[in-house]
Amino acid sequence: MLELLLLSGFAGLVLSNGTVLVLFSLVAGAFAFLDCPANSHYESCGTACPLTCDNYKNPPRACVLMCNPGCHCDEGYVKAKDGSCVEPEECPSSAADQECGVNERYTGCGTACPLTCDNYKNPPKICNLMCFIGCECQDGYVKSREGRCVRPEQCPQRESEKNCHEEADGGMCRDVWSSDDSNVCDLPAETGRCRGFFPRYHFDKSTGECKRFVYGGCGGNGNNFKTEEDCQSQCGNQAAASDSQDCDKAPDSGLCDAYMPRYYYDEITATCKKFIYGGCGGNRNNFRTVEECYNTCAAQSLLSNPLASRRK
Repeated sequence: MLELLLLSGFAGLVLSNGTVLVLFSLVAGAFAFLDCPANSHYESCGTACPLTCDNYKNPPRACVLMCNPGCHCDEGYVKAKDGSCVEPEECPSSAADQECGVNERYTGCGTACPLTCDNYKNPPKICNLMCFIGCECQDGYVKSREGRCVRPEQCPQRESEKNCHEEADGGMCRDVWSSDDSNVCDLPAETGRCRGFFPRYHFDKSTGECKRFVYGGCGGNGNNFKTEEDCQSQCGNQAAASDSQDCDKAPDSGLCDAYMPRYYYDEITATCKKFIYGGCGGNRNNFRTVEECYNTCAAQSLLSNPLASRRK
């Protein structure tokens, strides 16, 4: 028994078993015959993620739930780049056969937030549901900063430690950079190495304002806040203190737990003294060298520069 199929400007004759004999296109009153090519058949609600020469070795793990009417490859066949349906062994040399590096494998639907030496101890809690085609690290390996896949224990000594500060919304984690990095509020906005899309805020010290930027999901630096309020709370005082440099303030280690030797100006003794800075927060009475401390704060003091007098 034949029945007429009408679908989005198309018409066709369908057998009782569902096979489409002929498909017409209704364009300006004209009929055009649209036969499905060899090794394919028509489906009114086909998958939106068909198997292809590029992905059949690692089929997509997630797919949009929507109907894709049209010609689809028969079982046992995959879609080639030219649109034809071929057996997998007929696929030309393609991405699926590309050489991946040591401890890597090819995937047709990789994660947007891979594990790295920087984030494997605190994996991203949220990640975009997007497929990335290419090489990824095998299970049990993470990506190093040089792009190699290594065991976690082979990761180099990290320059930063992830510190999480529990808050009412479930917590906020940020990188705390050691070495000679300055106050996080002075750092530039940094997207990081991953390819997620997370709206965040950073403090722009040139304007004294908190501004939006897009964070990729891993890496980056501590000038990275989930809300504008978080940014203002930690860095807002930096703008107000930019003229006086907070030389009259007591030393403040800040919110984080890094170990950074710094100097602060003691207004009572008119000298610069050492203290340990945690890496984020605090105030601007915070200098990397004793010379920077004296040159900035002694000029604002009623006393003469102690450093100059001591060097005479």
